[in-house]
Amino acid sequence: MRHALVRLAALLVVLMLVLTGCNLIGVDPIMQLDEDMAKLKEKYSGVVATYDGGEITQADVMGTFNSQYAYMSQMYAMYGMNMSGDALTNIEQSVVENAVENVAIQKEMEARGLSLSEDKLAEIKAEAEEHYQEAYDSFLASAEGANDAVKAKQAEYNLYESGYTLDAFNAMEEAAANYELIEETLRDEITEVTDEQLQAAYDEKVESDESTYSNSPSSFESAMSNADTLVTWMPEGYRTVKHILVKPEDDVLSAVTDARNAVTSAETELENLRSELDALNDDEAEEAEAEDAAEEAEPTEAPRTAEEIQTDIDAAEANLEDLKAAAEKAEADCLASVKDKTDEIYGKIKAGEDFDALIEEYGEDPGMQNEPTKTRGYYVASNSANWDKNFTAGAMALETIGDVSETPVISTSGVHIIRYESDVTPGAVALEDIRDAFYEDTLENMKDDHFHDSLESWVEALKPQYNIANFKLD
Repeated sequence: MRHALVRLAALLVVLMLVLTGCNLIGVDPIMQLDEDMAKLKEKYSGVVATYDGGEITQADVMGTFNSQYAYMSQMYAMYGMNMSGDALTNIEQSVVENAVENVAIQKEMEARGLSLSEDKLAEIKAEAEEHYQEAYDSFLASAEGANDAVKAKQAEYNLYESGYTLDAFNAMEEAAANYELIEETLRDEITEVTDEQLQAAYDEKVESDESTYSNSPSSFESAMSNADTLVTWMPEGYRTVKHILVKPEDDVLSAVTDARNAVTSAETELENLRSELDALNDDEAEEAEAEDAAEEAEPTEAPRTAEEIQTDIDAAEANLEDLKAAAEKAEADCLASVKDKTDEIYGKIKAGEDFDALIEEYGEDPGMQNEPTKTRGYYVASNSANWDKNFTAGAMALETIGDVSETPVISTSGVHIIRYESDVTPGAVALEDIRDAFYEDTLENMKDDHFHDSLESWVEALKPQYNIANFKLD
């Protein structure tokens, strides 16, 4: 009887709790989030770097880490790749080293008596508050919870987990402003380049450019198309050309490209068949094949006979001729579609009109409208890597400076009327020919080197020790 009463009493207690909704049978979500926050702060308290006079914890770098992680994730996704563990470790190392740099910069500013103005600090504070509020609103909108209080607490937890606290935003903004101020200060300390420094920089640049461009046509051609790149060494065999590009309708040009690709594929197939026949007719190759076949554990198909291969070659040759005829027709149709315009251009060229002016009037290549290629033209050689092979062939077929292609050249970009502009003298470009531009370039490099060398020395003076293994993301 006593056991029955106990069971009844227990049943009544459970029923009462269910009916009253007592929290004793559930977990208060606010309390749970507070506990989770305490655990997260403990996790982020790990020291990831030490230096003379202080330490960096994971909490100090989480905001920067997540910003870099989001950026790198997007970059990897663009190429259909997943971020590796090594890439993740590199981000961790980078943000910790950056935090130590920020400390070094702050100490150097204090030693120099430099500081951000009150107006700048007020601006930073306002920007940090704005960024934090934007982040908070975004996290709150996606937070889950039974009521607004729980959602707000969840948003705060998620923000802290991501490193996006108000203090973190303020620190990141202030560090960026400090970096900008100290960099400007250090760069202003370098005001001139001596003749000796200029000559040394020139000699080093020539050696570097020769090493870079002597075996890389693509790099050279790209450099000469970039207004910000100063090249001091020219490879053999280059000339400059300009052109007037006329674009046919897309389907007309695509027909040419497709027909040419079909010819290329057929030529490759024919070459492979001829190689197969040559190998079969080679006595040594036959013996080697026989020995290899004897060693095979499993039976293999009988090799093709010379007659069978020759039959395929005959068929491939006939097909190739048909494809070449089709390509010639596609090219003729393409030229015919823009003939009125190209005839008009050729007429003006024969009448002595300025080629650059005709590029402005008719040309459809942005490279001929923008510097430096508008003035320089394109750098082309027989082994060029950056240009369509048909454009290259047309450019290199011109015999004398000033010559213009007698008939238009068709490439994957369209129809070209090409003019041979100049020969390019190979070897080092004389310093006197580029002195002004090279002086400015060298001065900028010296300013950059002075700042970065100084920053490296400030960091070394802190004697940092990195403990990336203390970085916990799980």
